[in-house]
Amino acid sequence: MGAAVPALRLQGEQRLYQIVARRIARMIEANAKNPDWRMPSERELAEELQVSRPVVREAVIALEMRGLVEVKGRAGIVVLPVRGNQVNFDKISADAGPGPFELLEARLAVEASAAAMAAERATNYDIAVLEDCIAQMEHETDVTLNNEKGDRDFHVTIARMTGNAIIVSIVEALWVQRDESLMWKKLHEHIHAPSVRPLWIGDHHAILTALRLRNPDAAYKAMARHIRNVSNELMEADERGRFAPAFMQADDGKSR
Repeated sequence: MGAAVPALRLQGEQRLYQIVARRIARMIEANAKNPDWRMPSERELAEELQVSRPVVREAVIALEMRGLVEVKGRAGIVVLPVRGNQVNFDKISADAGPGPFELLEARLAVEASAAAMAAERATNYDIAVLEDCIAQMEHETDVTLNNEKGDRDFHVTIARMTGNAIIVSIVEALWVQRDESLMWKKLHEHIHAPSVRPLWIGDHHAILTALRLRNPDAAYKAMARHIRNVSNELMEADERGRFAPAFMQADDGKSR
């Protein structure tokens, strides 16, 4: 890899992954006629561009959506043929909305605290509703975006248990952005459903147990652990590793 470049900064209203995507696209264009050039790995790109791997992953997904690269598991990032050896940078710069890890970071900040508040205010009826949500999740056969009503209802119900309308509106808005995000849908394609579904359902049982015990600290930790697990799977869906983005690496045993 070459010498390190200056750390990237947000420019105007652009998202960081857009800036990184353009940097990677220029790298691809500059080497289009070089048969010996190989696409750096995500870890190498993160080091050279001085950004986190989640930002690089979002940038790569943005490029994949625009037909410039394809992510092929352990084979890494495969550069697709560029027509005329020229990249359409206007297309690369188009905003695809919040990045998946940006959404997860917001969910971690909001939903873990909401779970703690919900534990203090939970009723037996609330617990029964959450049990029904998990039962629905267990009957849903995969993790496609159009088959996650039980999951969505579980999280929104916890927000409603806080009794705080602002928290409810924030959580609902985060889930709407998630469901409408083209980047989230593209990243979701790389998830191996049978391997992650038991993990995520187990996470929901742990959250429910903490709420049933009316234990705010346990509820906070269980929700935070679940969102970190989602982030880990999205980050390593192709590599089957366990790298956690920096904002997801907080110690579960640490008090709030």
